[in-house]
Amino acid sequence: MLDNNKIESLRQAIGAAESSLKMVKQLLGDLESGGAGRAASAPMSKKEPEGITGTFDGEQMVTDGGEKYPVPANYASKSLLVVGDRLKLVEEAGQKRFKQIEHVKRHRTDGILAKKDGKWKAVTPEGSYKVLHEAVVHFGGDVGDEVTLHLPAANLSSSFGAIESVAKKAKEESSIEQQEEPKPEAKEAKVEKLIEKKPAIKKEPAKKVFQETPEKKEPEKPATSTETKRQEKVEPEKVINPAKVASSEEDELT
Repeated sequence: MLDNNKIESLRQAIGAAESSLKMVKQLLGDLESGGAGRAASAPMSKKEPEGITGTFDGEQMVTDGGEKYPVPANYASKSLLVVGDRLKLVEEAGQKRFKQIEHVKRHRTDGILAKKDGKWKAVTPEGSYKVLHEAVVHFGGDVGDEVTLHLPAANLSSSFGAIESVAKKAKEESSIEQQEEPKPEAKEAKVEKLIEKKPAIKKEPAKKVFQETPEKKEPEKPATSTETKRQEKVEPEKVINPAKVASSEEDELT
């Protein structure tokens, strides 16, 4: 299905071609009839259709009287309209459409796409600017993508900017860096696991436990009659008489 803007552009091109063809035929007829002077005095400009004029504010056309007319987002995006551009709303072939009649000076800058509260913005060195959702969708933009933005040179404090292009360079570079960036911790852990091999536990052969057999004690032989007699013949202890000892000592002294 063709876009309405494309259909309108084709109609304009056909109208311009028909006008040019008509003018060429008229000039050719004048030359052939010898009326070159009359051909020179023929009107060379096409009369502009009447319409309503106003200034683009980023989303709408505002007339000098304060009336507002919504501008199709697709048209504003493809035409790179910026705040301050003059537009005219005309009716051709039963359809109303906008025409850009004044083009303010542009300031070109780069920024990063961002999204806040569901609305798209472009963050640039000059500031943060609203951008049309349709423009982001048209270029397939996403948060973090680099954008080239058009701003009105005489009004950098305006709230809207027009997207010229979107580059996904930042996204691609980050993905490449993530792929190429080594993971030292993981590798070191793997190396440690490979190096730190647990020593094999040597299983010692089971020692044979020898139970000491108790020595066999020979049964005691009963004592003989002679041994019993010897044990019985124990000499009794001699009892020393102190009186005798004293008398013997006196005899020795004398």
